Amino acid sequence: MGNKIVFTNSLSSSLMQWLNSYSEEKKITKSAVIERALREYKEKMKKEEMEKSFQRASEDNEMLIMSEEGLEEYLDQLK
Repeated sequence: MGNKIVFTNSLSSSLMQWLNSYSEEKKITKSAVIERALREYKEKMKKEEMEKSFQRASEDNEMLIMSEEGLEEYLDQLK
């Protein structure tokens, strides 16, 4: 996992209670729970940004034309 950095943060008491219970139940550290949650959140944000990018591209006529031309060339290569 590379270098570790220690940081301090505040959580609501209800979230901290859940974190304590969950980590005890699953027999994993609270740090591991938080790190996993952040990694999953990061992936979700990357996917959402990619979706937005594709949405913007789908509304751009120039991008649509370039895509169609690329598909035509690909079909020609398949033949």
